[in-house]
Amino acid sequence: MPRHSVQRIQDSVHGLMEFHGMETIIIDVLRTPELQRLRRIRQLGLAHLVFPGAEHSRLVHSLGASYLSIRFGKKLIEACHNFLTDLLCTNSYAIRDLAVAALCHDLGHGPLSHAWEREIVGENYNFDLWIDKLGLSESRSYLLGAKWHEVVGHALLLWEDGQLHRLLEQHEKDFSKRISYMLRGKYYLPYLPRLLNSDIDVDRADFLLRDTHQCGVTYGEYNLDWLISTCTVGKNENDKLVLGFDERKALRIVEQFLVARRALYETVCYHKTVRSAEGMVTLFLKRFKEIIHEDINKFKIAEFVKPLVKMISGDALEPQELLSIDDFSLWVLIDNIAKMNNIDTTLQDIAQRIISRNLFKMVPCESNKIKEFLLKDDAYDRIYDKIQPFCTGRKEFYLYRDILKFSMFSEHIENMAYFIDERRNAKPIRNHSELRAHWQNIEDRVRIYTLDEAVDAVKKLIG
Repeated sequence: MPRHSVQRIQDSVHGLMEFHGMETIIIDVLRTPELQRLRRIRQLGLAHLVFPGAEHSRLVHSLGASYLSIRFGKKLIEACHNFLTDLLCTNSYAIRDLAVAALCHDLGHGPLSHAWEREIVGENYNFDLWIDKLGLSESRSYLLGAKWHEVVGHALLLWEDGQLHRLLEQHEKDFSKRISYMLRGKYYLPYLPRLLNSDIDVDRADFLLRDTHQCGVTYGEYNLDWLISTCTVGKNENDKLVLGFDERKALRIVEQFLVARRALYETVCYHKTVRSAEGMVTLFLKRFKEIIHEDINKFKIAEFVKPLVKMISGDALEPQELLSIDDFSLWVLIDNIAKMNNIDTTLQDIAQRIISRNLFKMVPCESNKIKEFLLKDDAYDRIYDKIQPFCTGRKEFYLYRDILKFSMFSEHIENMAYFIDERRNAKPIRNHSELRAHWQNIEDRVRIYTLDEAVDAVKKLIG
C-alpha cells in the first residue's frame, strides 16, 4: 500500500475517520483474526437486554480509540514544539505505534469481558500456568501483575504463528514486541503510554461517547474537541516528562469528563437489570463449573464450544484456542443447555431464565441494611429458607450478591492525569488531587437479587 494513501471509515460516533500514510496499517491490522474476534464480544456485556441499541462490539470501540489516539497524538506534536528536543517529541512514527497499541488494547478480553474474568478466571488466576501455556516465558518479568486479559492480549501480539504478529513483523522487525511493551507503559517517549491507560485516556474518551450514543442516553457526553485541544506535555517534580492538560483551559472539561464517566457507570453499567443478568450468567457459570469438575464428558458439546468449556473447567488455553472464546460461543452453550434433556435441573432452569430474559429482581433494601444483615452468622440460611419454596433447583443458585465498586481516580501515580501550567518555561505540573475532595467513589455498595416471587419475603426479613 502506498505510504501516502488514505483509508477512510465512516463511524457512528466520530463521523468520517481518516487514516493517512503510515496510519493505514490500522486497516490491515483490523482484518486479522485476532482483531476480528472482538466483533463477537459486546462492549457492554449484557446491557443490550436493557438498552436494545447496546449491540456494539469491542472491535468498533477499539477502532474508535485508535482513531482518537491519532488525534491526541497530533496535538502533542504541537505541544512539544519549542519545548522538547526532536528526540523526545511526538512524531508520525510514534503516533503510528500509539494507534496500533490503542487498537490492540482490548485484544485479550473474553466473553462478557469483566464478568467472565471475575467469575471464571478470578483475580488470583494461575499466572504461571497461563504464561507457560501461551508461550510467554521470556515476557514473564514485565507481565508480572498484569490482569488476565492483558496477558492474553500480549500473547496474541507475540504469537509467532498468528496473522497479527506476522503482519506487524512484515512492516518492521520487533514491531509486535514494541507494541506489547507500550501497552505495559514502556516506550522511548515515556509520556505517550499514558494516553492508553490513565484517568483520562483514549479508551475512556471513546467508550463514554460510544456507549452513550448506542444506549440512547445522554449521561456520558462531554466536549471531546476541547479535551483534545488542551492536551499537552510537562515535567513533574522529578523532572520526568508526563502527559497532562492545560491548567488554565482544562479544569472544566476534565470535570465534565469525570462526571460523564461516573454517570454512565451508574445509569448503564450498574443498572439493576443489567447487573441481574450478569449475576445470573455468573451463577450459571459457577454451577456449570461444578458439574464439569465432576465429569467433563457429561455434556455433548459442539466442537467450537470445547475451548470455552475447557477454560471453564480451569485449564489454560493456547493462542489458537483463544480465537473461539467469545460471546457467541457462550450464548450457544447457554442455549444448548436450556434445551437439553435429562440435565442438571438447576443449571437448565437458570439457562432457560437467561435465554427468555426471566431475570432475578433486586431486593429493594438499602445497601447498609443488607451489609449489616449479611454479617450475621445465619444470614444466608435465613434467606435461603425464604426463597426455597420458589426454587426449581438448588437454593444457593437463586440468590446473587452484587458488590458495586467504582473509583473516580487511579491510586497509582503512573495512571494519574496532570494539570500543566504552560505559561512557565519549565512547565511545572500538579496532578488533579485537588479534585478528589469534590468526588466520592462508589465503594462496596451491596445489592442482592433473587426470584421475583421471593423478593417481598426477603425484603421483610432484612427489614
